[in-house]
Amino acid sequence: MIDGAIVILYLIGMMAVGFWGYRKAETLDDYLVAGRNIPLWMYIPVMSTVILGGASTLAGGGLGYSNGISGAWLVVILGLGIAAVGLLISTDLASLRAYTLGEVLARRYDEYSGTVGAVVATVYALAIAVTQTISIGVVVSALSGMDQSLAIVLGGVIVIVYTALGGMWSVTITDLVQWVIMTLGMLIAIPIALSQAGGMSGLRANLDPSFFDPTAIGGDRIFTWFLLYFLGLMIGQDIWQRVFTADSPKTAKAGNIGAGLYSIAYGLATAFLGMIALVLVPNIENPDFALPTLILERIPTGLSGLILAGFISAMMSTADAALLASSTLLTSDIYKRFINPDAPEARYTFVSRVGIVVMGAVMIAAAVWIGDVLNALTLAYNILTGAIFIPIMGAFFWKGGTWQGALSSIVISSIAVVVAMIVYGFAANSPIIIGLATSAIVFVGVSLMTGPPPAEQLATWRGEASAAQDS
Repeated sequence: MIDGAIVILYLIGMMAVGFWGYRKAETLDDYLVAGRNIPLWMYIPVMSTVILGGASTLAGGGLGYSNGISGAWLVVILGLGIAAVGLLISTDLASLRAYTLGEVLARRYDEYSGTVGAVVATVYALAIAVTQTISIGVVVSALSGMDQSLAIVLGGVIVIVYTALGGMWSVTITDLVQWVIMTLGMLIAIPIALSQAGGMSGLRANLDPSFFDPTAIGGDRIFTWFLLYFLGLMIGQDIWQRVFTADSPKTAKAGNIGAGLYSIAYGLATAFLGMIALVLVPNIENPDFALPTLILERIPTGLSGLILAGFISAMMSTADAALLASSTLLTSDIYKRFINPDAPEARYTFVSRVGIVVMGAVMIAAAVWIGDVLNALTLAYNILTGAIFIPIMGAFFWKGGTWQGALSSIVISSIAVVVAMIVYGFAANSPIIIGLATSAIVFVGVSLMTGPPPAEQLATWRGEASAAQDS
């Protein structure tokens, strides 16, 4: 009862922040990118929460339960990916002062490449939101005994409401609160659970030695995660949109590196908790339930409610960012570009709010239908990485890329990824490898045949970035 009350109070608090954000979001910049005014001390926590959702918490703990410390590789690779964003492209991104991935593609290539890229990125963002909504349902169901589908609907509606009300300002403040709660939750859970398991000596006595081998999960699996998540994080709209909120390019660079380091530590912590769960609560049929079950059965009442609220925080913080990202893509790259390019800012803000509600409804329905975190996550990253990683990196690092090459690459590799997933299945390495190979061959080949791009276009692209950085 006490644990449930704590979680309910937390959810009510998130709704209250949404109403605060509604009053704070006065301009389109406020609504979509928090006024581009987030300082470093806020940026690191809120970028961390974009990355650390259901896959990092439930699936990460489940991998630790099944495979030991090597299960941490999933989240470690996410952390390395976001650090790579900081080192390689975050300064350029922040300097461009854009809203979306599609807008960046349109500036470098053409509006059609930007639009098709935006559609692919929308599918990715929505799939990420779906994974987090499933995870929320898993935890709420474990805590309350509620049917998982009903719990998914409840959690999804709350995310929709506070995100639609305040946009990025609501997302930023809720993510900051969520980061504090999830960090406290880990700091509380690990020492209590470890002591009950008999400390490190107890773990070593009760677990197979392979659970302490950092490579036991297998090189093939680690390589697949690298292709999916390291590369995918570098081009995610939810990640880029958070980069656009930084108050300076320096904040974006340092903040992404800091968020990456935090994420690596979090991944090790969740896998370690999964190992402890195997000792204290063995014979759990679904590894995704390992951490919620451990907390409910082994952590004192009250503290367990706080920790579970932290888990829900991790999921909601990724769901809200992904949901806002999907709506922003549709608003900026479809509605604003083709339907109503001269509307006032208030109109675009309204359309984005409507988009959040509509995409949120799709998110909830898909979460109830799919029901599996890693399948939804794999779908998202297969499509994103396989289809648009090469053209986006080409925009920043290859002057010879043309709009014909980019557009052909995105379309053909998207088809190749979907066909490969149908033929080989979600869990296979083949879809992402086929997608990347197809994308690279088509992008380079078509660009060489149709290039070089006009010097004026390249000068404009560089000029926009430089002018934005100087302003």
